Amino acid sequence: GKLLWEYPRAANNVANAATPVARGNRVFISSDYGNGGGLVEIKANGASEIYFTKEMRNHHSSSILIGDHLYGFSSGILTAMRFDTGEVAWKDRSVGKGSLVYADGHLYALSENGVVGLVEATPAGYREKGRFRIQQDSLPTWTHPVIAGGRLYLRDQDTIYAYDVREKR
Repeated sequence: GKLLWEYPRAANNVANAATPVARGNRVFISSDYGNGGGLVEIKANGASEIYFTKEMRNHHSSSILIGDHLYGFSSGILTAMRFDTGEVAWKDRSVGKGSLVYADGHLYALSENGVVGLVEATPAGYREKGRFRIQQDSLPTWTHPVIAGGRLYLRDQDTIYAYDVREKR
């Protein structure tokens, strides 16, 4: 096929592991190692940069778009940022560098050190609802948490854990 456009500014020469986040004709691309992220708008004749920011530097996990905000770990700091402008709503050290999954209005954050946090997904501020640590056999944990059928699945190097996270009735 024919190359339609490219955007190298959000790439680095070490690892580009975060998956791009798309909405409509706009795509957010990010990487860490001191780099940053950019929002591009795709048009018939190519793509143009809307903004570039150092405020969202995803390492091995991708940001999640909920409403008008991206939520992601930026160099180990959980960050909420407006998708269309790059304006930061809040930042918190939270569980440390990790990965996220979203369900029922909450972010489930899994740190590479095995700490799991439950955070309300709101741009109004960081609101942690609780946390615990998985009994890891080996570090680090770079997997992403998964929610399916009311269960939270977490994996470290050697073990998979399943937790019932359905609302108590």
